[in-house]
Amino acid sequence: MKVPEFPSANLSLVAASVNVRIVKKMNRIALFVFLASSLAFAQETIKISAEREAALKQRVSKFWDGFVAAKYRQSDALVSEESKDAFFSWPKKQIKGYKIDQIFYADGGKAAKVVTLVDTTMAMMGVGAMEIKQPIEAWWREEADGWYWFQPKNQTRATPFGTMESNPESGTAALVPTGQFNANPDLKKLMSLVRPDRQQVEFTQGVAKVETVTFKNGMQGTVILAMDTPAGEDVTYELSSRQIKRDGEATLTISYKPSGKPAKDAEPFTKIVRVGVAQTGKMYEIKASFNPPKP
Repeated sequence: MKVPEFPSANLSLVAASVNVRIVKKMNRIALFVFLASSLAFAQETIKISAEREAALKQRVSKFWDGFVAAKYRQSDALVSEESKDAFFSWPKKQIKGYKIDQIFYADGGKAAKVVTLVDTTMAMMGVGAMEIKQPIEAWWREEADGWYWFQPKNQTRATPFGTMESNPESGTAALVPTGQFNANPDLKKLMSLVRPDRQQVEFTQGVAKVETVTFKNGMQGTVILAMDTPAGEDVTYELSSRQIKRDGEATLTISYKPSGKPAKDAEPFTKIVRVGVAQTGKMYEIKASFNPPKP
């Protein structure tokens, strides 16, 4: 199967519509995001028949059943012949369960990127082993006798089981689900789905005050927070909840109750509380700055 290339005509139209003065001021990252999002609107989402999608889900389920039972040869039987080496090099890890979450199609509906929520265990400092639902994306292609897992050319994917790399083939473009640029998860994006609204708060030495930091969860399921607090008697840290449901929030409250007045020659200092997200392994540093009172 020939891997489709980006339609050059669409890219040309998008580029032509960008004001030259604006482009000069945009950095490469901003320009890429602009072009990608513009192209996404220009493309239509691909759909396939209910029967074909049911057949795909059945094959995907059988694939992950092999990981649940730790029978990886069962999963290997559903791997395309050309991707056997890629699957063989993928570190195998037994899981407790899974749920097919999203499917995005490409190549006229002959290929699909399937996002599966995998029930697994992650160890995190300060918390220990935690049960999590980890989103994992994988490519599937419809062949003569059914759907098969495969690794597209020119693609590198980071997953909880390791980094999946394919051998680049000159002149072959990466496979992209049309109309779904903003829906394809990667590790950087996943890490940003749970984050605080700010990472710095300020206090005046000798003046009692309470500050809050809100953590929002944009992931599919519940996430678990862990907290590492610095020593000190005058400052306390409290999380409203260590678990945040989907689209939910948790509040970190930093309370400063000074036990005395600051010295006349007091210097500013900073305390750092670290809040980690078990599902992503991301650790956020929340800085509390304590400044001397103004004369």
